[in-house]
Amino acid sequence: MSRTLITGLVFGAVTIFTVLAISPSSMHPGGLNVAQAAGASEPGAAEGLDSRQSELQQLLVERKKVLSRIVESMKLFLESGRADFNEYRDAKIALLRAEMDLCSTRNERLDILQKMVKFHSEYEAQVARRAADGRATEMDVNKAKVAGLEAQIELVREKLKGPMSQE
Repeated sequence: MSRTLITGLVFGAVTIFTVLAISPSSMHPGGLNVAQAAGASEPGAAEGLDSRQSELQQLLVERKKVLSRIVESMKLFLESGRADFNEYRDAKIALLRAEMDLCSTRNERLDILQKMVKFHSEYEAQVARRAADGRATEMDVNKAKVAGLEAQIELVREKLKGPMSQE
């Protein structure tokens, strides 16, 4: 599989992620409330809502499966030198975000965010090693650092939302 094809698959998955970002407010605080948008007082609105939620869940699961296969392939390509770490990082973060979209509890989301922070920390260390060997620039190190900081900020924001019992 060529690098261009893999990158296209990753960006395609990210595009799908963006399109599917409209989900029930219980999954994403502040998200679109589909029941209100459909007009819950209409006859059959509840049935339509259930089928749309079921369809959304199926799409989210399918996206996670596809991204899992991409990450597995990217890892093999990375180990054989046929892909670079940035492509693997993009695919891995897309997979973690897809997993987070499937979370039904705040604790599950926090676990995924902690995985993201850990992954970004490992990535930053990898880029720093590459910079020390002259294979990466200071700008690459700073970009990796910013990505790690953004993951940490997202984790802290989720923790600040209140007690763990709130959803």
